[in-house]
Amino acid sequence: MKRFAAMRMILGGFAVVLLLAGCGGGGDTPQSQGAAPSGSVSNLAWTPPTTYNDNVALDPERDLDYYEIYVREDPNFTDTDLPMIQVAAVAATLSPDGLTVARSLVTEFTLESIPSLPDGTQLYVSMRAVGVDQQKSAFMAPLLWDRS
Repeated sequence: MKRFAAMRMILGGFAVVLLLAGCGGGGDTPQSQGAAPSGSVSNLAWTPPTTYNDNVALDPERDLDYYEIYVREDPNFTDTDLPMIQVAAVAATLSPDGLTVARSLVTEFTLESIPSLPDGTQLYVSMRAVGVDQQKSAFMAPLLWDRS
């Protein structure tokens, strides 16, 4: 069954992609296929999907391995681009007593922590989800990151 073939659009299937803007305290902005939001973006946040494109149930803790975050000086992301960084889909932390491991979904990332960013003041950011079988989703619609 080609369940992960549907991952081409998994990021489009996210319930919400939020940008936390640096000016005015920020706000929630749902991601659409229209023009990319502008502003001083510092964090990328998202809600993991619960279904594949074919409406088959998806368990993000079990079915997603990591996210790839891409940064370019233009919004034309392609399959030949290399990710700037990979972010685990699930974080595991050991309890203070050292006896239990807590697992939690990763749902945000601080863009300034990416090493070796391109020099531009206006960059575009996109993401892809990667399943445990290493199949990748399509690129999320590019977002404008104004670093000025």
